[in-house]
Amino acid sequence: MSKSKEKLQLPLEMAFVVSPFESARICSIDFEEAAQMDGVHAVLTAADVIGKNNAMYGLGDMPLFAEGEVTFIGHLVAVVVAERASLAQDAADLVRVDYKPKPPVLEIEEALKLSSFHSDPKELLHEGSVGHGSDELEEIDRTFVFPDHVCLQELGSVEANVTDSGGISVSIDASCDSLVLTNSIASLIGLEEEQVRVTCEREIKWADGRLSQIFICAGLASLCSFKTGKLVRFRPSNAPKELLSARSGQVQARVHLSHDSSGKIKSIDCNVNVDSGSAAGTGDSFTESLMSHFGQVHSCPRVSVSCSLCKTNWPPSLIGNREGVALGAFISEGLIAEISSRTDRSIHSLRKINFSHFMDDENQDDDLRACNEVIQGAWDKLLEDSSYRERQDGVVQFNESTSHYKRGIAAVPVKVGEGVEIGDEDDPVPVEGLETFFFGAAVAEVQVDSLTGEVFIIRVDALQLSSDELSPALQVSEMSASFLDGLRNYFFLGAGETAQELSNSLLLGSRAVPEDLRFDLMDHGGKSVRFSSSVSYCLSMSVYEAVRKALSQYRKSLSLVDLPLILTPESVYNAIHDRDS
Repeated sequence: MSKSKEKLQLPLEMAFVVSPFESARICSIDFEEAAQMDGVHAVLTAADVIGKNNAMYGLGDMPLFAEGEVTFIGHLVAVVVAERASLAQDAADLVRVDYKPKPPVLEIEEALKLSSFHSDPKELLHEGSVGHGSDELEEIDRTFVFPDHVCLQELGSVEANVTDSGGISVSIDASCDSLVLTNSIASLIGLEEEQVRVTCEREIKWADGRLSQIFICAGLASLCSFKTGKLVRFRPSNAPKELLSARSGQVQARVHLSHDSSGKIKSIDCNVNVDSGSAAGTGDSFTESLMSHFGQVHSCPRVSVSCSLCKTNWPPSLIGNREGVALGAFISEGLIAEISSRTDRSIHSLRKINFSHFMDDENQDDDLRACNEVIQGAWDKLLEDSSYRERQDGVVQFNESTSHYKRGIAAVPVKVGEGVEIGDEDDPVPVEGLETFFFGAAVAEVQVDSLTGEVFIIRVDALQLSSDELSPALQVSEMSASFLDGLRNYFFLGAGETAQELSNSLLLGSRAVPEDLRFDLMDHGGKSVRFSSSVSYCLSMSVYEAVRKALSQYRKSLSLVDLPLILTPESVYNAIHDRDS
C-alpha cells in the first residue's frame, strides 16, 4: 500500500475495560477471544507499557494501568484498539477479568485509624516573638471540611500517530501544557523527549489538576499508536465517565487558634488530612502550596501546619497548588470571621490588628516593609474605588427594608509569596521576608432569596498588583477567567454537571455570574511583584463571604460550619432555615 493511501486510512478507535470493584486483586486477564476478532489490532494491559506506568511523570504518582490489583471503581485494566468504535467496544465486552475483592477504605477517618497514608506527614513550624498583649488568651477549635466534588474534563478528541523516524506525534483538541505532556508520553513509551511532538488547541501553564485527565487520554492514544504503528484516535464519547472526570478529594482541616482580648492572633495549629485516593496524584503539590502560603495574609507569631495524604479506594485526587493557596486563604478568612463573631469586633478592626500590611513591626526589614506598603496601597485603593464603605451603608438600609431578600458585602485580601528557603535541600524551611509576592483583593456584593435559596451576585470589584512580564490586557483577561473558574469550582459547582456545561452556563448569563464585573490592575513600581492567576482564583471566596454575611441577617448564629462550601440553592435554603443539608 502506498504512503498516500495509508495516510487516508481512518484512525483506529479505543474501548476500555475498567474495574467494577473499589479494591480487588487481579487474578487473571483473558483477552484471547477479544484479540482474535476481525478488525481488532491490539489489547493492551500494564504488561505492554514500555517505559514507566505513570500517566503524569514528574508531577505525581498516578499509574495509567492497574498492576496486580485495582484500587478504585473505574481503574483502567485494559484497552482494546480496533478499526471501529463499536467493534472495539464489542471486543472489550469479551475481555474476562477474574477479581478477588478486598475490603475498601473509603473515609478519611478510616484511613487515619488504619494509618493508611501515601507518605509521612509533612510539617511546618514558624515561630516568632509573641509581642505585647494580654496574657489571657481565648482559644478556638474549628474544623473546616472541604467536600469532594467531581468535575468532568473539557476534552475534545486526541489523535496520535507514529512518525517516519519512529517517534510519536500527538494532536489534542483541548488546552494543555504541551511540554509537561511531552515528558509524560516519552516516559510512558520509553522514548526520548525530542521524539515526541505535541500540538494542542491552546498552550497553558500547568495549574489545574483537572488537566491531568488529558495526560491519561493522550498517554493511552500514544501507547496504542506506538504498539500498532497506526493512527489512533481517542474520543470522549467512547470513553467511560471515569476517564474524563477528576475529583478534588475531601479535605479536613482541624484548627486550634489562640487570640488575646484585642483579637490579635497569637498562635495557629492546623492539621490537614486530604483524601488523596488510591494514588498520591497531585496531592504533594497541594500540601506544599498550602503549607507555604498558610497564614501569609495575616501576621501570627506562631504557625504550625501538618499535612497528610490519606490513601483510600477512590480515584486519585487531582487537587493542586491553586487549591492549596485557595484553601489556605479560605481558612485564614474563616478564622478572622470566627474571632469577629466571638468578640463582637468588626472584621476591619481585626484586619488592623492581624493583617500583615497594617503591622508596625520594628523587626521588619526594609524589603518586607516596602512590600507591606505596596499591599496597603492596593487595599486602600480597592476600598475607595469600589465605594465599599458607602455600599455597606446601602446594604444595611436594604436589609432593613425587606425580609424576603437580604444582601451581603465582603472585602477579601489574598497574599501569596515565594520566599527564601534555608536548611538542607531535602528539608528546606521557608522564611519570612518575601523576595517575590503576589497580592490581590476583591469586594463582592450579593443578594439572597430566602424562598428559593438562590444567590444573585450583584457586583464584584477586584484589584491585583500588575507585572511588567505580561501585557495589562492579558492580565485582566486572566484575572476574570481565573475568578470565574474558582467561583464555579468551589462555590457553584452542581452535582453531575460537566465543566463544559458550567462554562456554557457562565457564557449564557447564569445567575451565578456577577452582573457587574470590574477587574483592575495597580502599578506598584517595584520589581518584586509578579502576576499570578492563583490570586484571582482565590478571590472568588469573596462571594462566599458576602453570602455568609447576607445569611447572617436571617440567622445571627450562622457560622462557617453551618454554611457548606458549595453554594447550591438547596444548601443556602437549608442554611437560612437552619436545616441539615
